[in-house]
Amino acid sequence: MNKTESYLIKEVFLNKYIIFAIALVCAYLVIGTGLHGDDYIVVQSVDTHNLLSFIKQTPEQSGSLILNPISFYGLWWIYPVFGYEYQIIYDIVKILSSVVSVYLISKFFSDYLPPDRAIIASLIFVLYPLHETTLYWYMTLQYVLTPAVLLYGHHLMRHNKMKKGSIVVIFGSFLSYASPPYIFGLTTIFLFDKKFKKAIMFLIPGLLYVAYYFWMKFSYAGLERRINSDLSILDFIKQILIQSLSFLEAALGPSYWIKVYYAIGSISLVSAIIVITISIFAFIKMKDFSKVFIMPRPLLVGLVSVLILSFCMYALTGLYSHSAFNLGNRSTVYGSLLIAFLLATFLPGNKKSVVFLLIIFLAPVFGLSDHWKGWNENQKVIIENIKNNQDLKKIEADSTLIVTGNIYSKLGLFSHIEFF
Repeated sequence: MNKTESYLIKEVFLNKYIIFAIALVCAYLVIGTGLHGDDYIVVQSVDTHNLLSFIKQTPEQSGSLILNPISFYGLWWIYPVFGYEYQIIYDIVKILSSVVSVYLISKFFSDYLPPDRAIIASLIFVLYPLHETTLYWYMTLQYVLTPAVLLYGHHLMRHNKMKKGSIVVIFGSFLSYASPPYIFGLTTIFLFDKKFKKAIMFLIPGLLYVAYYFWMKFSYAGLERRINSDLSILDFIKQILIQSLSFLEAALGPSYWIKVYYAIGSISLVSAIIVITISIFAFIKMKDFSKVFIMPRPLLVGLVSVLILSFCMYALTGLYSHSAFNLGNRSTVYGSLLIAFLLATFLPGNKKSVVFLLIIFLAPVFGLSDHWKGWNENQKVIIENIKNNQDLKKIEADSTLIVTGNIYSKLGLFSHIEFF
């Protein structure tokens, strides 16, 4: 066996080892986080469906969910099949989604960064505490899975695998209505590199999805209309300003650091031991990090474009602003991709600094996981109490039951996870 073959075997083994370790961490973080918010509403709404009847729903019956066709048929069929009782199935899908996303995103970043920093960038993006909702709330898995698939499609096209890349990009475009900012933003990378054919090939699936979106909106009156038809140019500019300022505050301002503080305060003893163990292992085994000699400007332009386009998309609705807290923090996922890239790029090269920053990152990640698990257990207790309450059983069908004091979890002083 020559040196090249030996090196390749070692690299393959190392990559498998890293993926296995990531899978274990994701499994620990996710198992027990359960269902939340709209998950319960969807479970109830599809309670009378089996798998076949769920798939055969008309757009009027499925509502706005059909605007995410790949997610609708690929992820949400679990709701009618497994309902509320088998929450472990939802958690397993969450784990698979997060591990696959880390792998796909790392392949994209490896086109611009050394392999170790590419892995770090993908891990930061998937696990970032700013938008942990996308990791633990089943309904929002597509908010990370969509960019992961599109980034991988971009990677394939960059390496001249145009047919495979086109199929992957089509899949990613129709995975969620969150896809347009990624499609149009990442296209600028090819334009910056003057690879115009690839830019067009990458852009076409996004245009097809936009056409599909508006066709469904105008063809079926029952679908929710999120674009504000009365929005003036001045209102649009105001909304973009609100988007920009609220994102900066949520991602870099007091809100984020308060969230980190309360998240660390929520960490359990077991999770704290795991964080310390990972950090010690990293310090012993890890060599100094690679260096980034040149800032990949095309990538920077592309990721900034993604963020700006997301501001424009949300500005069209006039319904959203960014927040580090509550289930709405999923909207920060676009900017988190840029943050992950910058953090991985400027990460110090010596391992002491890396391990210190690792602790600062992992502590709130594990703390938030414990918070979600604890709140899920609280939800289960409430549901069981409602089921077993004899007085409630006497209430007539279709009556309204008002639950007070348990609508949101409390992360420190802030309302965070919505029950239903």
